[in-house]
Amino acid sequence: MCISTNFIEQQAYEMSEKIKKNSLYKFVGVAFSGSDSSSFNQNQNWNGSGLITKVNLEDKDGTSYIIEPNSNGLRFAQGEITFSEYKKLQRKENYFGYTLIFMILGFFSVIMFTLMKFVA
Repeated sequence: MCISTNFIEQQAYEMSEKIKKNSLYKFVGVAFSGSDSSSFNQNQNWNGSGLITKVNLEDKDGTSYIIEPNSNGLRFAQGEITFSEYKKLQRKENYFGYTLIFMILGFFSVIMFTLMKFVA
């Protein structure tokens, strides 16, 4: 099964729009993949080309929060969780993803070596 990158780009755009619309913080801009991570496009003229990788929000005190356009980022923007809780959830999900990938690779490696032993 193949997932087109346009689908992923569209999902990131829609999530960044939800964050922009529902945020308790001031929306500063977004960063696209392949661009300098310190430069944020404030007017967010998304034309369907480019993956939105980060959303920059700012509180009343001027503290900048850089989040990813995902459900955890939306929860932070709505004030459901704190920034430290957001970071903890992101680390936990990344750890789970890497663990899952390595488990799948290990499983297929064991099957490959087992088949090589019995077939060869």
